[in-house]
Amino acid sequence: MRESKKTAIYCNTWDADGGGGIVYVLAIAKILTTNGFDTTVFFNDSILLSELHARYETSGLKIKTQKRSHIPLLSQVHFAIKEWFNFDIVIQQSLVGPRLTFVKESYILCDFPMGKRETISEKIRFRFWKNTIVNSDYTKQWVQNYWKRDALVLYPLIDIPTEFNCNRNIDIVCIGRFNNGRRSKRQDVVISVFKDLIQLGYEGVRLHLVGYVQDENYVNNLKDSVFGFPVLFHENCLAKDRITLLNNSAVFISACGFENNEKLEPMLVEHFGISVIEAMSYGAIPLVIGKGGHLETVDNRINGYHWSTKEELKEILILLFENRQLRETMSKEAYSKSMEYSSKKLEEKVLKVFVKPKI
Repeated sequence: MRESKKTAIYCNTWDADGGGGIVYVLAIAKILTTNGFDTTVFFNDSILLSELHARYETSGLKIKTQKRSHIPLLSQVHFAIKEWFNFDIVIQQSLVGPRLTFVKESYILCDFPMGKRETISEKIRFRFWKNTIVNSDYTKQWVQNYWKRDALVLYPLIDIPTEFNCNRNIDIVCIGRFNNGRRSKRQDVVISVFKDLIQLGYEGVRLHLVGYVQDENYVNNLKDSVFGFPVLFHENCLAKDRITLLNNSAVFISACGFENNEKLEPMLVEHFGISVIEAMSYGAIPLVIGKGGHLETVDNRINGYHWSTKEELKEILILLFENRQLRETMSKEAYSKSMEYSSKKLEEKVLKVFVKPKI
């Protein structure tokens, strides 16, 4: 019988739409819990737990809230002693550098580093964290660049369906939070290309925009721009409804990173793109910006397509709409590629990290 280690996982997202970051944390928590680790997941107290439970699969997990992480170093010393002293393992999801910890088995879980950490306080905190886990080789590259730390890549998991629908509509799905900020999912770009296609005479095609609403004005402007076009908005929809859309649509589009320079602003492109893998697992063909984590997950012209301009995206869509055999072939290839990110594979890697062999 494996010894039950008390494990704390701190998720550093500020609202219930942490997207792939929350999925990633909960997946690791579930693997550890299932394998005998006494695991507690902590979220910022800004999050409504009722909303979290409604949007994500949290059954069987111990979940609590605590104060936000932006606290002075001396207060962090008190926190490290009081809150984490009784844990054997601490895992903290962090973009800007973790809180202080005195736990020997300590892991930073980094979706992406937001810049170099150069203050005295930051340097002190980093010295106490022994390991860094990241979600992609792209993120690993920037952790090495910004934080001067090596990192272990654990790709986020997807529960791969045993089969997918071969008789799907010629529909397009775009998934991502509705936010017009610097890390916008750029639904406006997808809409622009889609309207061009409709005006060219492609009938029977619909565009589904799926996401959590963070900016009401942005959503309203998008709706105004598509008046009279077959565009459907699925705001704050549940996972089962999102899956139904993916299982019945031919194409998935990601425009995150459009016209961003990933060398100057690497944070603004997809670091991994868990929605892309989820779409592929249901046979939707991914059309993604050829930057960042997309380069790892989608093999251009094999199981999806890379694009960088509106004209390129339009050409790819026309190619797919006019060739059913190509759509069916690419759909099967996308499904096969998604198996590289199955829950079983992540579980094997997680246990290899956290289950130490007895000497």
